[in-house]
Amino acid sequence: MVKKELLEKTMHNFVSAQVMTLSHLEFLLSCSQRSVQRYLSKWGSLRSYNHNGKYFSLPSIAHFNSFGIWKYNDIGFSQFGNLKETVVQLVTLAPAGLTASELSEILSVNAHSFISQFRVDPRLKREKWKGVLVYFCSKHDLCIAQKRERFINQPQAIFPSDTQAVIILVSLLKDSKATIEELSKSINKEHMSISIAMIERLLEYHGLLKKKDSHIL
Repeated sequence: MVKKELLEKTMHNFVSAQVMTLSHLEFLLSCSQRSVQRYLSKWGSLRSYNHNGKYFSLPSIAHFNSFGIWKYNDIGFSQFGNLKETVVQLVTLAPAGLTASELSEILSVNAHSFISQFRVDPRLKREKWKGVLVYFCSKHDLCIAQKRERFINQPQAIFPSDTQAVIILVSLLKDSKATIEELSKSINKEHMSISIAMIERLLEYHGLLKKKDSHIL
């Protein structure tokens, strides 16, 4: 067991340095790596989500921002734990979901280098919007709210009302191979208030539109 005086000195150095590596703590405490890990666990230490988890800090040292992230120089720590848990929580808490670029800005790491692993994470789902993948919480009600927040806030056509949405989707069921223009022509024989832009927006929202050539999937 490490002497009380040595523990106090190490803690003083830890607070002064703000972040430390496992090897540095081994040296200061003059004990094995396993013993250091036990102390880190006892202290409720934080482990960096970048730099391969090489750095450690303490909750009393960290000053988390509104995203639950604290950065010491280029070393990042999260109140949610490791990188994977942090991404899941950030996406879940984001009012409109998050793109890889938005995650990169929050975390100060290149999210494009690891975001593909979340393709199969059951806690998240993703949809393409304007050629960019947006990640949402997989919980149905929250996902709908996030999608509504992101899509409605875009400077686009007015989102169709519930009644108009039903008319559009029923027409689509009748002719699933129709293009946007053909679908619009069919609908507007009876419903002149539904524009092509409104149809396109509804189909994009539900992931039913292949934007490149305006064909319905």
